[in-house]
Amino acid sequence: MKQVSAADPKFDGKVPHLLCAPGDVAPIVLLPGDPGRVTMFSGLCEDFHVIASNREYTVGTGSYQGVPVSVCSTGIGAPSTEIAVIELIELGAKALIRIGGCGVTWPEIACGDMVINTAAMRLGGASCFYAPPEYPAVAAFEVVECLIDACKARNAAYWKGISASTGSFFAGQGRPAAGREFAMPGRTSADYERLGILNMEMESETIMTLGSLYGVLAGSICAVHANRATDQWLCDFADAQRSMCRIALDAAVLLAQRYL
Repeated sequence: MKQVSAADPKFDGKVPHLLCAPGDVAPIVLLPGDPGRVTMFSGLCEDFHVIASNREYTVGTGSYQGVPVSVCSTGIGAPSTEIAVIELIELGAKALIRIGGCGVTWPEIACGDMVINTAAMRLGGASCFYAPPEYPAVAAFEVVECLIDACKARNAAYWKGISASTGSFFAGQGRPAAGREFAMPGRTSADYERLGILNMEMESETIMTLGSLYGVLAGSICAVHANRATDQWLCDFADAQRSMCRIALDAAVLLAQRYL
């Protein structure tokens, strides 16, 4: 019977969760949370094909304007995101861009706008096993620059700033949980707004922290699905998501041309 290392498992040369081998993944990887968003790129990229699908992870690779690009879903939250990021880095990824949805804390931000995070509060949980809490979760300047330029080129409304990247959708973002209030002091959307925090989501800090530790360019762009200050929820966010995906692909081309 073939033996596999429990400390560093590989299955026929493939990493254990993404089920991909070296050569399957492009240097630039876009990271949605939802595996259902991966197949959306078949209509945006050339020769896009799904390589593997396992649990919350679906991985596809194609090209956009001649630049190889992969898309890998992370699932929701820090623990599953950590697995995806580490395995992608092991497979040779050089740049990681989170694409997803978020809730904002500023009343002037409209649902459907884009948010580019320059940094994030480390509230997800998984990154604490890699670096002390004083270690910052900071987006790579190169990624932020390319995302901003891509938004400008498409005349997309965008905001940039710091995210509260939490390990909880309900209490951790100040929401009632099944009719009860559990939000800790300093952990409500109003508290985040007072700190100048732009938005809340659940994956960016993990991606940014690990990116810095491994020397991989990392950043995040999110479509605004909710405004907590005005209590608005974007019921149909398909158009906003498609716009965000196109912006991320444009940014990937700029990143490849300028820095990779």
